[in-house]
Amino acid sequence: MAFFSRIFFHSFLLFGILTGLVLSASVSAAEKPAPKAVEVIAYQVKPKPVQQTLRALGSLQAKDSVNIAASVSEVLKGLHFQDGQMVRKSQLLVELNAQEQLALLEEAKEVAEEAKRQYDRVKEVEGRGNVTKAMVDQYYSDWKTAVAKRKVIEAQISDRRLYAPFAGQVGFHQFSVGAYVPAGSTIVSLDDTSQMKVELLLPSRYLSQLKVGQPVELRTASFPNQVFKGAVFAIAPRLQSNLRMVQLQARVANPQNQLKTNMVVEAQLLMPPQQQLRIPSSAILAIGDHQFVYRLKPIKNKELYQMERVEIQTGDRGFKQTQVLKGIASGDVIVSQGIMSLRPGALVKIKVMQTDQPQSQLLAPMKKAKHSSGEAAVK
Repeated sequence: MAFFSRIFFHSFLLFGILTGLVLSASVSAAEKPAPKAVEVIAYQVKPKPVQQTLRALGSLQAKDSVNIAASVSEVLKGLHFQDGQMVRKSQLLVELNAQEQLALLEEAKEVAEEAKRQYDRVKEVEGRGNVTKAMVDQYYSDWKTAVAKRKVIEAQISDRRLYAPFAGQVGFHQFSVGAYVPAGSTIVSLDDTSQMKVELLLPSRYLSQLKVGQPVELRTASFPNQVFKGAVFAIAPRLQSNLRMVQLQARVANPQNQLKTNMVVEAQLLMPPQQQLRIPSSAILAIGDHQFVYRLKPIKNKELYQMERVEIQTGDRGFKQTQVLKGIASGDVIVSQGIMSLRPGALVKIKVMQTDQPQSQLLAPMKKAKHSSGEAAVK
């Protein structure tokens, strides 16, 4: 009987020890604090209208440009302009020697007038005596031939007087008065610089966004602090066969005559705004050739979130904002700052939602609130 009593006592004692250990472990587990959530600055992804700008280099040309050249070989008789002068349309610029042609013109006029008088006389007596219709027709033909010869000589004289086809500015003369000018030689240039044009080559993928009248801004090293504003004037109907580029022409006003022919300019073409997903550049974690963001997933506790690392594909990257092409969607909430100290799966709490304000302004309300609570505790 004593033996069974001892066995019962030891069993009861062992049961009590085990029960105490279990209860102690339960109490320890209950008293162990839950993991503390990390406070983060978050950003809600949403599309934004982004003004796109295409840049291209080009060479300026005058709206209209021509070389005033002689069509015949002759001695230069007169220059009716000063180098660099602004001239009006139809103004006489160059005169070549035409003394021989003027003398021939006087002779041709006399011949034509006499042929006309002869025709008029036979026309009046047509049908009388031996004046036949064939004779009248011959005199008419002689008169018209004389008139035609006179017009040929007048055209030869006109070839020796060169006029401005449009208003513009002349360049420097290449021949002096008295010099022999071979046919086809340029005597002076004429440019209409009231407007300047520039031809640009752009990738064909932008063709659907290009329109006549689209704003263009030109900049040149000659005037570094000035922007010249113009517009697209025409778009070529064909692509460049070897480059697959679209060619367009832009024009810009030049009232002060600052822009010159062959001046190299940088053209900025203002494209229509496009909706893009853009996030703060500080939210991107680069690991090798891959880029990631920490996306926040809400859990049962609405104030807490669990982080997941998501790989993204980026487009245009700027100092403050970066375009996201793939990986996240509009409405996602991501960690925007302090990502280097975070780990996937951690619990976080949103400290403040980032906007376009600087970080110092974002955290100002939080600091003010902490300062107020500190003063209240002191009181």
